[in-house]
Amino acid sequence: MHFVSRRVACFCDNVFEADVPDSADLEAEPDVEKQIESGDFMALTCPNCGKRLTPEFPFRLSLRGGRGELIMIPGKDMNGLIRGKLDYDIGRPFRVVVGFPEMAEKLYILEAGLDDRIIEIMKYYLLTGAAGAEDQDRDVVLRYKGEQEGRHVFHVLGLKDGEIGVARLGDEIYRKIAQDVDARVKDEPFQDFCSPPWVSVRRLTGGDV
Repeated sequence: MHFVSRRVACFCDNVFEADVPDSADLEAEPDVEKQIESGDFMALTCPNCGKRLTPEFPFRLSLRGGRGELIMIPGKDMNGLIRGKLDYDIGRPFRVVVGFPEMAEKLYILEAGLDDRIIEIMKYYLLTGAAGAEDQDRDVVLRYKGEQEGRHVFHVLGLKDGEIGVARLGDEIYRKIAQDVDARVKDEPFQDFCSPPWVSVRRLTGGDV
């Protein structure tokens, strides 16, 4: 793992220097995956007030199997990513994610051997279906949480303050989309959020949860 020095601002107005990781390799450092999925990665403690902080700085993760890099862009840079006007070069990664929650989700999907394009298409159907999220004046984000009893489980954040909803889609839906996913992603609206490197329905919704 490679570290760089960063300036970190706490809510108590204290600003301090800390060494934070800016790159890692899953082949050589498999424990990084658990830290990312647990939410502990890049977590710091303010030396002044003792508060736990989870700042986000650009981070590169080399994936297993020679699949290339997964690059995390801080949430504050999402608009720059959408406009193609980031202040730093991300090169040509396999995938880009915005924020550590999306990075943890994407890593889980890829390591499970799932096609992230299909997962994002399933999210699109949920967002434009019964949940009616697109008709609401609030940001709604879906997070993939794995498969249980033949159904793919998604947590729904943002529908109600302080509450997390749960949505489930049968594996038969995943398999049906898989049959023609390569053709689907060439047409709208799927090409708008399934084109690499940022494969995420958030490109349509702009959700920042």
